[in-house]
This record gives sequence, C-alpha cells and structure tokens, in this order.
Amino acid sequence: MRVDGRLDDEGWRLAPPVTDFVQAEPVEGAVPTDPMEVRFLYDEDALFVGARLFTRTPSEIQAPMSRRDEGTEQAEHVFVSIDPYHDRRTAYTFGVTAAGVRLDHYHADDNRSNTDRGFDPVWDARVGVDEDGWVAELRIPFNQLRFTDTDAQVWGLNIYRLVPARNEEVYWSLLPRTERVWASRFGELHGILGIRPTTRIELLPYVAGASTPTGLRDRANPFDDGRNLVGRAGVDMKIGLGPNLTLDATINPDFGQIEADPAEVNSRRSKRSSTSGGRSFWRAVACSPERARGTMTTVSPSTSTPAASAPGRRVRQRVISWIILRRLRRWARPRSRAA
Repeated sequence: MRVDGRLDDEGWRLAPPVTDFVQAEPVEGAVPTDPMEVRFLYDEDALFVGARLFTRTPSEIQAPMSRRDEGTEQAEHVFVSIDPYHDRRTAYTFGVTAAGVRLDHYHADDNRSNTDRGFDPVWDARVGVDEDGWVAELRIPFNQLRFTDTDAQVWGLNIYRLVPARNEEVYWSLLPRTERVWASRFGELHGILGIRPTTRIELLPYVAGASTPTGLRDRANPFDDGRNLVGRAGVDMKIGLGPNLTLDATINPDFGQIEADPAEVNSRRSKRSSTSGGRSFWRAVACSPERARGTMTTVSPSTSTPAASAPGRRVRQRVISWIILRRLRRWARPRSRAA
C-alpha cells in the first residue's frame, strides 16, 4: 500500500470507520463540532492508519511548520495511541500535524503527562488538505513495536484530535479532565492475526580520527612525521532478547571527556576545601569576635558542638562580656539624650 495522504486505495473503502468520538474540551462529553473517521489496515509488516478529519471552514486549519515532536499546541493534529501488550500501563503514540510534522512518544506508565519524547522510531506519515478538511495516513512497522507472540492480537487503543482554532479536544475513549490516567482508559483494537515479533537489532558504527601537527619535529625520530594521525572505530549495538529484554553492547566505545573534580591542595586549616560539586571535606569553623586576635573555636565534626576546653571557655566569657557591654552602651545613649 502506498502512503501518500489521499486514502484512495481500495483497502480504505473496505475498512470499517471509527466515528463515535466525544469532546473532552471545551464541553466534556459533548458531540465534536466536526466529525472524524479513522480506519485501520495491516499487512505482514506494518499497521496502517487512515484518518479523515472534516472541517466546516478549511481556512481555519492551523498548520505551522515545526521540528519533530514540537508545535503541538499551535498546530491541528491527530494521533493514535496503542497498547500492544494490553497491560493497561504502557503505550506507544504516533501522530501527525496538518503540516505533516510527525509526533511520537512512549508512555512508560499510566500517566498522560509522563512521556518519553526521546522515543524516535522509524515510521512514515503523509497528509493532504482538500475542501472537506484534511487527511492523515500513517504507516507503523511492527518491528518498531513490542507485543506478545500470540496468533490473535488484542491491543489497547485511543484516538485524539486537537483543533486549536476552537480549543477543542476530541477523544475516542474519553479521558476525564480531572484524571491523569492514560492507557488504563483505552478501548480495544481487534482483528490483527498472524503477526509475529521480529528480531530487533540496531547497529550504530562510528569512525573517529585526530591529528597533532608538530612544528619543529625531530627528523631523526621515525615515529614523528609532523602530522601524528590517530584513528579509531567501534560500534554500539542493541539486540532484542524477547519482547521485554534488550541487550546493549559496545565494541571499542568512544569515551568522551567526563566531569572530574580537580586536584586541590589546602595548606591552611582555617579555609574550607570543597569540590566543584559543593561537597565539603573540612570541619566547620565558628569564629568569635576575637578572630582579629587570632582566637577561634573549632566545632567537632562528630558532635557539631563547640569543643570543651579552657581557652574555649575564656573565649565564650569574653564574647558574653562584650555583648553585655555593647547593650549597656546602647541603653545609656537614649537616656542621656532625653535628660
């Protein structure tokens, strides 16, 4: 089947449409302003989704261009969220805007706000705009999904449409605005038969090189030709071991620079030594007003209380006397002025 955003293939006319949608915003439970029809087809390799989104005024379709997974608040879009495991917790979401920008993310749990936008599978989508509204056609390969190895597949399903011109949100299986759930409220998709999970292998090779030119090289050194070229190669691998386990492996990994605390030598005990992360390795120091004379009280790192010593008691007595004398001076000044 050709994915071109037209829905003119014979298979689309034979597939039964999904039409029973309901508003979530602005009026929860109301009938959508514009109808929508979504159909599903599949072959041995992929699931096909065809959506006809009707619009009374096509000029109101907002379709700004943006990067992948961005611009969802300003662009009219539709997406299909499926739960292949039917565990009512996890889900894959695939969608497209009226401008043809693809949207995809993964829900690791039953929370509509918790999405992994780093999920970037390989799939295809095309859109088309006409006098009745716009059309979206999606092709989702089965090798980009994880599902159980059974003859008859039953997947969780939900369909969503956003019309920003009217701030209207439409669902197939309504999610109440007061609940943050997601896959647990899905409906079901039946009729997918005879597909099997494929072996998942992903290889990411790399080649890197470097050169250290030498201006005044030793011509008697046969290992220094003035360029000092260095090269290396390696590969990162992801191998699927069953539907729930993935092996990550690497050969000759390309290690980059890592953050490390610089070496620091502190020769003064009165200073506080710490790393760039803010971790302190020196005991705290509590200084008295006698600090100008070179007297200080050290706090024990185990008890965090002033150490009991004869010089320490004398320091505290001096501090108390100094505070009392200062307060007496403040008290005496206003009285002398009033007299």
